[in-house]
Amino acid sequence: MNPKAQETLNRIKKSIKEVYVLVNKFPKIAAAYKIGGQIIDSITSVGANFVEAQSARSKKEFISTMGIVLKETKETLFWLEIIEELNLGTKEQLSNTHKECSELSNIFTAIIISSKKS
Repeated sequence: MNPKAQETLNRIKKSIKEVYVLVNKFPKIAAAYKIGGQIIDSITSVGANFVEAQSARSKKEFISTMGIVLKETKETLFWLEIIEELNLGTKEQLSNTHKECSELSNIFTAIIISSKKS
């Protein structure tokens, strides 16, 4: 994996850990459990698909897999907004994680655009 990809992967892993800590502080009720599961699924999918994209067999496959990474990042952003609206996390936690996911979304968008051009 090239150094830029490794740096991005490290940022993804950090976000996964932040979401993990956030979700583990949710109240122990069914609705919070469901929302927690949804955001855990989406943020871990970002990481798994990013790693998968790094070993794509073609540019087309790379772009397609990075598209999934971007979609899962946007889904994570959606769940962060819901979590904020329901007051399931602190403003500081949510703000930092939302900011990082937004930055990752911009990175993934740029990667997809530049890959399509080259």
